[in-house]
Amino acid sequence: MEGTVVSDERFPLVSILIPNYNYVKYVAQAVDSAVAQTYPNVEVVVSDNCSTDGAWELLRERYATEPRVRLYRNETNVGMAGNFDRVFELARGRYLICLSSDDFFFPVHVERLMERFARDPGLDVVYSDAYFALENGDVYTRRSLPGQFPVDYADARDELVEEFTRVCPVCYPCALFKREALLAPGIRELGADEAAGDWEVIIRLALAGARFAYVAQPGMAIRIHADQFSGDAYHRTGRNVLDFVGYVERYMDHPEFVRRMRGRESGVATLLTALVTNAATLNDGSSPFDAQQHARFAAAQRRLNERARVYEPARVRESTVSVLIESAGAVRPLLRAVDSVAAQTFPNWEVVVVDHGAIPLEPILRAHRVWGRTSYVRMPTMQTPGAARNLALRMFRGEYLAVLDPDNRFAPDHLMRAVDAIERSGAPASLAAARLVVEQTDGMGSAGEPLGETAAFGGEERDVLRLVVAQTLRLDQVVFYRGLLEHVGLFNEGVGLGDDWEFLVRLARGTRFVPTGAAGVELTARIGLVVQRLGAMIGQYVSLVDAIYHAYPADPGLAAERVQHRAAVVAAIASWQQATSDPNGVAAFMAVLGGRPAPAPLAPVLQPA
Repeated sequence: MEGTVVSDERFPLVSILIPNYNYVKYVAQAVDSAVAQTYPNVEVVVSDNCSTDGAWELLRERYATEPRVRLYRNETNVGMAGNFDRVFELARGRYLICLSSDDFFFPVHVERLMERFARDPGLDVVYSDAYFALENGDVYTRRSLPGQFPVDYADARDELVEEFTRVCPVCYPCALFKREALLAPGIRELGADEAAGDWEVIIRLALAGARFAYVAQPGMAIRIHADQFSGDAYHRTGRNVLDFVGYVERYMDHPEFVRRMRGRESGVATLLTALVTNAATLNDGSSPFDAQQHARFAAAQRRLNERARVYEPARVRESTVSVLIESAGAVRPLLRAVDSVAAQTFPNWEVVVVDHGAIPLEPILRAHRVWGRTSYVRMPTMQTPGAARNLALRMFRGEYLAVLDPDNRFAPDHLMRAVDAIERSGAPASLAAARLVVEQTDGMGSAGEPLGETAAFGGEERDVLRLVVAQTLRLDQVVFYRGLLEHVGLFNEGVGLGDDWEFLVRLARGTRFVPTGAAGVELTARIGLVVQRLGAMIGQYVSLVDAIYHAYPADPGLAAERVQHRAAVVAAIASWQQATSDPNGVAAFMAVLGGRPAPAPLAPVLQPA
């Protein structure tokens, strides 16, 4: 049957593709939901795979005269993968979306996804979240997967990393594809009857460099029922694990996998372990796998972990440094920080911004020259710094990481010196010295007049050892290899202050830092610590010191320093408002918190020539 195609460049044709076999109980709701889309230009292509339960007869009776529906029936049963291929062959739309015949769309699903394509035509895939529904179609919960993202985004993360380190978050009914991306050679050629074929398609698209966007609002429902091919039985029997290890084996040596997963291989091994454990849990502790399959899993994990142990600092110049910025404050300081990244003499960098402040930053950042090299998401509510930074850790693409507080700035040669030091020494982390610049502000958060700066401080190996005593370093001073995250872990999301210090303490354990020998970072403090997180939470600082001391024991020599440092901090905080009322007092106060001697009087700030 030939359906009606609307020709309108404002609304490109979207093909909704429904392969069906023996789902007479569900297929009508699937087709009805496709026809009911609010997007004005859809065709619904249904390919029946020789159903024996009356589904074909139902389809003809209900939709033979519906102009938007095209019905086809295979001459013989061609299998699940063959029937999927058939609907894709029949599609005429510029955009394609595949709906399983036991699932259903909400009316705005296609419209919402197409709106995202309209805003960014360079995307290849836009997908949404989903609900789960009972067999009778009643929606009962929102789908929750470890790979789910909390907010909308466009091209903000490497989907290949997500597909191999978290449970696959993209499934066909959630995703709208640009035709040329999905039907490109090598993307959809799958084995017969693969239940997880959509998983591998997403992997192949990610390997090919496709651009993804995500709409967090669910747009469809996945029906859970006893006959579901990829449902409970798929996980209970361990078929999902066998599919995943197959993908690992097939793509582990792909050049893009090697490049983009370098330093993350143990995360892939960890996911494989979790999938195997979950399969046993679903079977009351009894593994569904035989000894040969367990040996296969162990072999894949061994290869992954062996790769994870290989560190190649000689490649650092070819690598990208990701600069992570979490911003919840004023715009002007953030733009200064971003400008300092844009001015780097090392050319291979990207900016990762997690925005969780009162003013949305996207329009401002879009106008900045770094936007084309920026991954950005906006959270709808204020987060702790650790939570915002952990989200950034799911977004970065670089092989090396730097963290920049929006109040601070990098010197133009900071990343280049870091790369030089890492290449020269073979260490996985570099350490720069810093200067403190004291500013006056109008109280509204605008970066104000610089009042003076200290001489360079920090940046020595002893500063790393003394992190268990005081915050002798700021995270901004460090550039480190992303593979260290597999051992260090994430930021502490449960604290509003000091997550960066606690992270540095963990990073310093067993990590070799090489000093760059230069002041690469400009730290900012304002008179009265106005509109700065430290000033707003100064009452928690002693508790932070106590928590660090409790969590990370020190040797006897450093333990004595701890006693002295804590006493100095308590005394300084007792009069912090008075102490920070003038520029030299601010510098002295910050030196106490950093466990450093009081600085010499501030020097004038040297402006760039």
